[in-house]
Amino acid sequence: MGTGEKNSLFPKLKIKNKNEVIMEEINNVYKIYGINEEFQEIKNYKLKNINEENIELQEIEFNKCIFENCKIINSNFTNTIFSDVTFNNCDFSNSNFTRASFVRTQFTNCKLIGCNCTECSLFNVKINESNLKYINLNLSVLKDLSIAHTNLESSSISEAKLKNVKFKESNFTNSQLFRTKLEGIDFRTCNIEGIIVGLDDVKKMVVNDMQALDLSKLLGIIVK
Repeated sequence: MGTGEKNSLFPKLKIKNKNEVIMEEINNVYKIYGINEEFQEIKNYKLKNINEENIELQEIEFNKCIFENCKIINSNFTNTIFSDVTFNNCDFSNSNFTRASFVRTQFTNCKLIGCNCTECSLFNVKINESNLKYINLNLSVLKDLSIAHTNLESSSISEAKLKNVKFKESNFTNSQLFRTKLEGIDFRTCNIEGIIVGLDDVKKMVVNDMQALDLSKLLGIIVK
């Protein structure tokens, strides 16, 4: 279903010619609020300068959209799908993304502080220069994920499945990665001080000499 065909709040996309679609810009979240009575796709929209909280945006698919300078906090995105979506300078702190899916999605300079992302699916996602402090990614599937220059302090990524995940110069201080296999994942440029892991979790995990010493203390290993 194309945008604007069912819900009168959506203007139809402007067609310049048969091969070019101009992205329609929305700066009022109430243009998309309330459409979650049944699953609906929102495609080719730019959501810009929105400032709202405590809203419900469940079971919606955002496809080929851009979120720019948006602050949508304490809100509910349960079971929502984001595919080919870009987030720039956005704040979703304390929102609920339980069982949400992110596919070919990019976050730049965003805040997801305290977000509940339990049982999420992240496929081909890039996160850069963002704040994910206290985020909960327990029981999630993370595949082809790249995180750089990002704060994940006191995050929880327990019982998650990781494949082809890359971390660069990010902060995992006091994070929980319990029952998450970290084989082959390179943490050498990251801060992992105080992380909570199990002995089976760290097998073949890639760390530097100082990190190995810190991990040995956490696991009760005495190095002389």
